[in-house]
Order: sequence, then C-alpha cells, then structure tokens
Amino acid sequence: MPKTGLTNTENTLDAWSVSEGDTVKKGQVLAEIESEKTTMPFESPEDGIIHLAAKSGDTVAVGGVIAHLAADKAEYDAMCAAKGSSAPAAAPASAAAAAAVDATEVLMPKTGLTNTENTLDAWSVSEGDTVKKGQVLAEIESEKTTMPFESPEDGIIHLVAKVGDTVAVGGVIAYLAADKAGYEAACAARGMKPAAAAESVPAAAAPVPTLAAQAPVAPKGGRIIASPLARKRAAAKGIDLALLTGTGPGGRIVAKDVEAYQPAATAVSRAPAASREPVRIPLTPIRKAIARNMFNSLRTMAQTSDSVEIDVTDLMNLRKKLVEKQELLGTKITINDLLSYAAVKMIQTHPLANASYTDTDIISYPYVNLSMAVATDYGLTSPVVRDADQMSLVELSRALHEITVKARDKKLTADDQRDGTFTLTNMGIFPVDDFNPILPSPQSCIIGFGRCVEKPAVYQGEICIRTMMVLSVTYDHRVFDGGEVGSIMKTMKEYLENPELFLVQ
Repeated sequence: MPKTGLTNTENTLDAWSVSEGDTVKKGQVLAEIESEKTTMPFESPEDGIIHLAAKSGDTVAVGGVIAHLAADKAEYDAMCAAKGSSAPAAAPASAAAAAAVDATEVLMPKTGLTNTENTLDAWSVSEGDTVKKGQVLAEIESEKTTMPFESPEDGIIHLVAKVGDTVAVGGVIAYLAADKAGYEAACAARGMKPAAAAESVPAAAAPVPTLAAQAPVAPKGGRIIASPLARKRAAAKGIDLALLTGTGPGGRIVAKDVEAYQPAATAVSRAPAASREPVRIPLTPIRKAIARNMFNSLRTMAQTSDSVEIDVTDLMNLRKKLVEKQELLGTKITINDLLSYAAVKMIQTHPLANASYTDTDIISYPYVNLSMAVATDYGLTSPVVRDADQMSLVELSRALHEITVKARDKKLTADDQRDGTFTLTNMGIFPVDDFNPILPSPQSCIIGFGRCVEKPAVYQGEICIRTMMVLSVTYDHRVFDGGEVGSIMKTMKEYLENPELFLVQ
C-alpha cells in the first residue's frame, strides 16, 4: 500500500482494475486507492502475473501487502498454493485465441498521470478496414479533453469496444491483425463473422450538410452516435437527434449538423407539437470532473469572498496606448493581460495568495503557476501558464493567448492543466458586475474581475464619468485571515488605479 501524503498512515483499496491471475505490465493501473483527501490510481511497479491479497473495500496500513506479482506461471501457481487458493479459470476463448493468432491488442491509452478510464467517443474506421500506422482510429474523450487516437501499426482492424463505451486505461478496444487469416481468426475467437477487409481507408471529403429536411438515417443497432456538444445543443433547441443525419466520422452527429437542421414544412397540416417531457442530458467525463471538483472544493475548504470597486479609467487608457503600439510590441495587449500581470506582481508582496494548506503546514510556492479560467464549448477549464512571475508583460500576453487558443481548440494536454498555484477568472465579457468565484483545490486564492462600466464617480473632489470595475477575491480562511485579504485587495486597487506602479515592479 503506497503512502499518498506526508501524514498518510493508511488507505482504502477502492477498486481493483485487474482480476486475479491477470498478466500486467509495469505502469499499468492495478487499483484505485482512496485516502482521506483523494482517490488516485495505483500503477504496477513491474511486469508479472498478479495474485490479489487485499479485497475491494479493505483499509490497509501504508506498507502493507495488497498483492503479489509472480514472474511466471509456475511462481504464480506456487503463490496460490501457499495461500490455499486455486489459480483462476483459463482465460476466455476470445482472449486466448487473440493471443494465439497474429493480432496485436489496441489498448485504451492513458491521457494523464491520474487518468484511469476514457470514453470511446467515435470510431473513425469500420470493422475489417485495413489501416496504416499513425492513421486516426478513434476519438477518445477523457475528463479534460477529446483527442484523436492513432493506430500503433499497420493491420486489419477488429473492433472490440463500441462507441460510447467507457474503458479502463489499458483495456482492449480493438485488435490489429497482420493479414486476412489473422483477422478471420480474431473474429472467430470472439464468435463474430468477419467483414470484407477493405484495401485501404481513403480520406473521404467532408459532405456539405444540407439545409433542406431529409430523412434520417437509422443508426446502427438503434444507438444514436453524436458528440457531447451536439447532444447539448440539440437538447437546448428541442431537436430530436433521431431526425438528423450525421456528417462526422462514421455518420456521427456533430454540432454543425444540429445548427444546420431545419424541420420540414408541412403543406396541409401542422405536425404534432414537440414533446414537452424533461430532457436528460448525458454527463460527459469533463462535466463529471467539473461537478466533482467544484463540490469537493466547497466541501473541504473554508472559502470566504470579498469584493471592492476599482476605478480602471487609467488602466483602460494605458491599454489603448499599448494597442496603438502593438506592431512595435509584437502582440496585442488585452485588458485581461494587464489584470493578470498586476495580480502576478501583487503576489510578490502577498505570498500567502500563492500557497496551499495541509494538515501540518502551509506551503508557499516560490514561483507563480498562473491558472486562467477559460469557458469553452465543452465546459470550464483552467490551463496553466508556468513561471508567470518570470515573464514580462509581452511574454505573459503571448503565453495567455497561446494557452487560451489551445483550450478552445481542445488541444490542451494534461501538463497544460496541472500544478497551478493561483487562479484568475474574468467575467468582463458578460453583464456581470460582482460574483464569488470558487477556489480550485488546493490553491488558497482566486481573483475574479467583473465588467468595466462607465458611471458617475467622485474623482479629485468632483463628480465625473469614470470607468469602474468590481474585483472579487475568494480565499481559503485556513491559510490567511480577513486582514490579509484586505491588504491584498488594497494592493490590487493601488496597482489597477495607478498602472505605472505594477509596470515598474
């Protein structure tokens, strides 16, 4: 049983990801381990045949034995005999036959350090297709992103997992046979009739969706294949996905199909009104992760929020001057860039805003890994700009632009989304003045910015029109108290009302 933290003494074996007698590889996820703070995957330290010692639900002291790994079958049988247990039954014919024929297992990839399972969003090839190494086989959806999955080698593909299946990391989703005989043997092993193997899979030109109503194509096996975004938009518009014809890979319904759909006009009589029954929107892995993280954050941290109104007239004027010089600077400075730069400079004098709480101490980080909340079509994400405190304003502007584009294009990697130490969120593009942002655990501080509004204000003893903005701070009261957050807000107010101050820091 591994040690999951400095003060950790025992953990619960939440679930085994393998079965008794399985052959496992080094780095393969063996189990889910639950500590008092989190649940995490536990990986195999080496190759071998596994003999389970602990059961799901057992609480085991750190360093206690939860399983044994045998180097070969003889050693495994000896382990079973020593514990008075019998070896497991022979593997099913499908797995045994697949191993016997010339077929390679195509496994569900691991998309991040803590990733344990992914959803097969769509196949880009069909049963029996001949595929090439590097060709996109499928779209894989994890908790954080959707990504293409490429073929590890040439071969004829035999599909195992179905679209919509959630498969554990390392689980078999397909087989690649070296030749037709191997393909037919793999099909026979699983009791399936082989498809006629195609010579190759040419890249088909994307069909143009028609705006005229058309008869829907019956989905294979009665299952409607659609992307999560398409399902979300269809639900919002009250459109039955069964009426749509998909233009995505394998006939998959994508968002543009929903947008292009127009119901058929009826010449004689109106069609019955659409059903007014509640619509159930399936939870995507990303939505599940957001829900879990937000709930756990509020449940486990002492979150408190404060806000202050700030005069950003001079900041807006500075931004206007910098935009005029964008050719010289090589980038277009946004108001968000200036707000971010000021916040990073604030941390130099308020290090507890860049810290984390543990049961024994407070960890203050000597670097600023800036998390920036980004709203996307697939949900909220917080990509990280590492070592933001070492950047100039121009460098930070470019880094923020790059990471935001990656987020909206669904190209973020796991590394792009972890190890943040401080977060900013900007609601300025919406008619939102004041809000209480939720802290991403285990950070101690998040700053939110509302919209900029021109309104009457007292300036130098006179009432005049100024550009005002509300700054909100949510902080972990376990790390610092109200006096410190007041000081943080005072520094931010000084910086944003007098932007030359943070530019010379």
